[in-house]
Amino acid sequence: MPRDADNPVVQAEQSHYHSTMYDTAGAAQMSFKPINQVHQHLCGLHIYAHDGGRAVKAHHFCTHLRPDLHQCIIYDSDDKNAKLIGIEYLIPEDKFMQLPEDEKKYWHSHKYEVDSGMLVMGTKSLVPNAVSDLAERPAMLELHRTYGKTTHTWQIDKYPDIPLGAPQIMMAYTDDSQVDKALLQKRDDEMGIDTAAKRKVRHGYLKKEDLERPPADGADQLWVKGRKGQLEWKDLE
Repeated sequence: MPRDADNPVVQAEQSHYHSTMYDTAGAAQMSFKPINQVHQHLCGLHIYAHDGGRAVKAHHFCTHLRPDLHQCIIYDSDDKNAKLIGIEYLIPEDKFMQLPEDEKKYWHSHKYEVDSGMLVMGTKSLVPNAVSDLAERPAMLELHRTYGKTTHTWQIDKYPDIPLGAPQIMMAYTDDSQVDKALLQKRDDEMGIDTAAKRKVRHGYLKKEDLERPPADGADQLWVKGRKGQLEWKDLE
């Protein structure tokens, strides 16, 4: 009986794998239920937990799994050919405070990102900034006192071609003095936004208590304690 492995017509089908025709057929036949739950696009900057001088743009595409848990897929841009570089989980402050102390070192606060206007919703280019600011308000009120655990599997700034090296724990900025202003300006220019203007808008609606109160103890250890760390391979018997 003939084997498909010996049939040149069958073997030629591999050439269709990267075609638009194959993608279209796949979209019609396959289930994408988890991906279809993504309904929020956020953009900010992430820094490496062992090197606060290295920052990358992070476009988050998020699902609200539960009221107390967001999960986000992270890309280097919002283009159709964007590279998948990591994941992030977000939890509210009360949940963070219940974590074991040794677990907290992996988590960062979002207070400064929201305060400063740095964390933004990725709206379509035709949406006016004033409309975007209004649409952001419920999200920023919610995210202001949340905490994120982020791992990047692709050091896109160091290895732009393929994802080499160990997965990286990522952190967030907590103060103006830490920020890579050139990278932030590049992000703003690409998205047609003004971080400084967003800061002013947000200080008009964020709760005064939340603006004044520092993040919970245990988060942001790179900045608070000068504690640097990363994941590494460990051979086991």
